[in-house]
Amino acid sequence: MDIGALGVGGVLFIALYFEVFLLISFFEQKPKKKTNRAPRRYPSVSIVVPCFNEEPTLAKTIYSLLSLRYPKEKLEVIVVDDGSTDNTRAIGERFAQTHQQVRFFHKENGGKYTALNLGIKESGSELVGCLDADSFVAPDALCEVIKRFEEHPETHAVVPAMHVYKPRRILELMQAAEYTFGIFIKRTFDNLTAISVLPGPFSIYRREMFDRIGFFRHAHNTEDMEIAFRMHAHGLKIRNSHTASVYTTVPTTLRALLRQRTRWSQGFLQNSRDYSYMYANPRYGHFGLLVLPFGLTMFFGALYAAGYILYTTLFFLVQRVLDLATTGVPLALPQLPRLDWFFLETGVLTFLVCAMFAVTLFTMLIGKNIGKTNIGWGSLVAYFVLYGFVAPLWLARAAWGVLLARESAWR
Repeated sequence: MDIGALGVGGVLFIALYFEVFLLISFFEQKPKKKTNRAPRRYPSVSIVVPCFNEEPTLAKTIYSLLSLRYPKEKLEVIVVDDGSTDNTRAIGERFAQTHQQVRFFHKENGGKYTALNLGIKESGSELVGCLDADSFVAPDALCEVIKRFEEHPETHAVVPAMHVYKPRRILELMQAAEYTFGIFIKRTFDNLTAISVLPGPFSIYRREMFDRIGFFRHAHNTEDMEIAFRMHAHGLKIRNSHTASVYTTVPTTLRALLRQRTRWSQGFLQNSRDYSYMYANPRYGHFGLLVLPFGLTMFFGALYAAGYILYTTLFFLVQRVLDLATTGVPLALPQLPRLDWFFLETGVLTFLVCAMFAVTLFTMLIGKNIGKTNIGWGSLVAYFVLYGFVAPLWLARAAWGVLLARESAWR
């Protein structure tokens, strides 16, 4: 058996093992269904909206916050313009003038994390959250988050269930399925207290937490990931509210998608290096013992598998060309090439591939059910057909960026 092919099988087995483990963890503690119960109390909340050249979506983002079913005297919206060059500033100022709940600040461009920190420092609320200016919240999202804080008083941050906003194009459909898978992952990581990122769309924090562990950092342009790592390092709990829905726009072109995911992946590698002391350390629970080691293993495992498959495919094609050059073009119609699954025993690899497909599909359907996501079979087909081709591209770019010590780009 080819040792390279054996490695591909090993990567598939590890991924399958992890997904089955997550399924078992999920069914051990199934999430509660959404209830109509109101929060027992309504703490004061500030939502910071950092924005840079978000003219097309900013107004809708603010309107979605003003439409939250939450006492108006308990909710404020802090819009921070990070030196935009379009009409973003005018939109923010207009809302501040016409809505008492909205406060607006303008600053020189310094990066998203500086805009977030300005808004947090201006907040005097018990809870403070953030909402990217290209995202929109469901009217009951904040109450659902508050109920999660009430259920677990030791919690210092809650993340929502993220959905793709009105997916239409094929890349949007692919990401819609991916985000649905993410709903399942976050809900299961909630059971394990091992959530690894606090995304910009509507993560809510206890305000006092920032005085305790510090504010957002540049963190390789992934401040939402670094703050989660830092919270785990300090033993602070992160929870997920799968009933709090937030909708975000996603990249519509391959170029934009690669840029975004390269930044995320490179940020994971660099933050992993910064917090390397947490790896395989039982002090940090499932996050240190399971999530971080698995994430790093699958990052390089996926790169290896993609590289090996590319190599064997090119080797096969070159071999065919050489055969034709030697023997001449056959007169008979050529048969379709019969690949032997990259020299791994067909039965083993077939089982692993089929099992991975079935388990991944099952977890997506669970995510669709608990997150009430309205995705169709088109999204699932787009995911299974495209994701394996495009994901290695941003993984390779991220690894290359780390090797060259090159900073990832936002835009």
